[in-house]
Amino acid sequence: MKRKIIILLTVCITVASLNANAQVRLDPFYPYSKWTFGVGMGYTRLFGDWPNPVSEPVYKISLARNANEWVNLNFELEHGALSEYEPKNTWTNGLNVYNQFTGGAVTGNIALGELFNWPKNWLGKTIYGIYLGAGIGYMHNNISNITLKFHNSDKSLITDFDPGNIKLKSNNLYIPFNLGIDLHITRLVILNVNYQMNYALSDYVDGYSFRAPVATNNYNDLYSTLIFGLHFYIGDVSMTPNRQ
Repeated sequence: MKRKIIILLTVCITVASLNANAQVRLDPFYPYSKWTFGVGMGYTRLFGDWPNPVSEPVYKISLARNANEWVNLNFELEHGALSEYEPKNTWTNGLNVYNQFTGGAVTGNIALGELFNWPKNWLGKTIYGIYLGAGIGYMHNNISNITLKFHNSDKSLITDFDPGNIKLKSNNLYIPFNLGIDLHITRLVILNVNYQMNYALSDYVDGYSFRAPVATNNYNDLYSTLIFGLHFYIGDVSMTPNRQ
């Protein structure tokens, strides 16, 4: 796992060092600036040890260094909640986990539309804004409403409820994967929609670390965010001929 983290960091550093002097389309609908500031909000979904995620709010701010018109290095901070539950059954009176988390990540994003010379109509302009990205992040988990006591009709499962498998506060790295779209409202303002799946390098994002037959998820936790936001070019905004 450490090797994967090193590889991801290397990719991010490489992205940041790419040529920043690439030309930009003459089309005024697509200007270019070296820096972009963003704010947004949306909701999360937690995929942990229990089968029923609950949508919770999340808020994000970001600052992107645009190496050129199709690659950027993005620094982001987010704060929100993660929640899931298990209904009452033969082994528990019901579980309800609530995590108020704070995280920060560095991601490298590539605008897929810039790789092709799409026709300059409304569809082509929309496709230009589609991007993919990945990176590395760090988060702090603050768990509440967690069930610490269990009952079970099958006594053979009681050993799985070791208190050592529960953490109310924890910190962990995570790997974010982005799929999003930028829609230019004006030359300086961009409407952004971003879906991000986050792979936690921990099984304690939901407070528990259980294995089968108790847990639905037998691996590290996952959580997703769907963010709707506005991005703003800051600094000099330039347009130089690129594609005619």
